[in-house]
Amino acid sequence: MSTAARRYHITTFGCQMNKADSERMAGILEKMGFEWADEPDNATLVLYNTCTIRDNAEQKVYSYLGRQAKRKQEQPDLTLVVAGCVAQQEGEKLLRRVPELDLVMGPQHANQLESLLEQVFNGSQIVATEPVHIMEDITKPRRDSAVTAWVNVIYGCNERCTYCVVPNVRGVEQSRTPEAIRAEMETLGRQGYKEVTLLGQNIDAYGRDLPGVTAEGRHLQTLTDLLYFVHDVPGIERIRFATSHPRYFTERLIRACAALPKLCEHFHIP
Repeated sequence: MSTAARRYHITTFGCQMNKADSERMAGILEKMGFEWADEPDNATLVLYNTCTIRDNAEQKVYSYLGRQAKRKQEQPDLTLVVAGCVAQQEGEKLLRRVPELDLVMGPQHANQLESLLEQVFNGSQIVATEPVHIMEDITKPRRDSAVTAWVNVIYGCNERCTYCVVPNVRGVEQSRTPEAIRAEMETLGRQGYKEVTLLGQNIDAYGRDLPGVTAEGRHLQTLTDLLYFVHDVPGIERIRFATSHPRYFTERLIRACAALPKLCEHFHIP
């Protein structure tokens, strides 16, 4: 792809995790020299960050893809990307349904967007859906708000509830370190952000995959410990967290919510 007039558009479906992933992918694209296009038809790279929880959102993706696939037949330099949970679930089947696609990538690969696109620009058609360890990403997201921000604290879910596809498309639980989370929040505080929402598909499971056990036999790092650890970050005035699983919503966590004044009186329990 020529470096001249490179413009991108991202359409996001689904949960807060997808919104956070889209902000990060937008940051990667702008680091690569792309500029935001207000409409997909004005973009040279169109990315759909997809959701497979609701059938309506999934069908919209296929409708939008059909329009852009037709456009690509007339404009071969157009780059088409499907990311997120539909990409993870369908994988190579998406290429058979929409052969004009250049890149199909699951949510675990969001911070690898630049390297995947480099392969696309070298002539490859890429499907990236294999399980990976999610590395810390230092890319500056293109955030949609100047006041509130998403901060991922744990990726994936191990619960495998019979009605839920999330573990199949988001992978196993992977917690970020408390130090990395606090560092991101400190940066947000310096940039003038006032409210942070800590994100996880099952945020109460935070720390179960991190090393260490206390003398009482509990995990050394838990969501409760994390909330105490980040509560005094300068500049941040309000902290929320989502999404909680009732099984892990402990009395210790409830006491922390009562004791920490920056925590909003808001529980997200589906």
